[in-house]
Amino acid sequence: MFKARMRFAKEGRAKYISHLDLMHTLQRAMARCQMPLWFTEGYNQHAYVSVALPLATGFSGECEFLDFNLLSDQTPPDAVARLNAVLPEGLRALEIYPLADGGHKIADIAWSRFRITWGFADCVPDGFVEQVQSLFARDEIPILKRSKRGEKVVNLREFLHELPQIQAFGHFVLCETVAAAGNQSLSPEYLTRAVQQYLPQFSIQDAAYHRLAVYTAQMEPFR
Repeated sequence: MFKARMRFAKEGRAKYISHLDLMHTLQRAMARCQMPLWFTEGYNQHAYVSVALPLATGFSGECEFLDFNLLSDQTPPDAVARLNAVLPEGLRALEIYPLADGGHKIADIAWSRFRITWGFADCVPDGFVEQVQSLFARDEIPILKRSKRGEKVVNLREFLHELPQIQAFGHFVLCETVAAAGNQSLSPEYLTRAVQQYLPQFSIQDAAYHRLAVYTAQMEPFR
């Protein structure tokens, strides 16, 4: 059995694929390109595949990871090309590599870099960028955070590794942030909620979220 990891992108219309459907889609694509997947034994056999830090439905990303096992002793040399030939629009394999060379553990993930796009019906309102920058520069940004354990007021600032970088472009604003991931994660949606809560004079028409990178606690790129 050979352990491997794939880095892939989930973009365009594919961002609306649920996590379960994504798993099924990737398994079917591997079967179509004759990837020698390892299956569990027993009555209900299934391929061992695992997505690290799954994206929420509606989010896109270019730094997604899938772990899987192969029956062969190495990955096929043309595995990426073969997969991309059968993957649906919006899903794209970027690289496949063995985990025997010291790949990180999923538990090592601590931070995610996201690009948030805020759209407006007209031009970006005057003062929006400056006031949002001032908001996120505060030491305390109380916000209600929901989890499986219930609701709790937390300090959003403690979940950000650095001050978000914000730029305006015509009818939209780009906000790049590094937010906590893993066990103590923070969805980038909370930055949008913070703006809506503390700066209600600005009406954000729509928001999109795209993951750019994933890091360990030491800010090493996850691999």
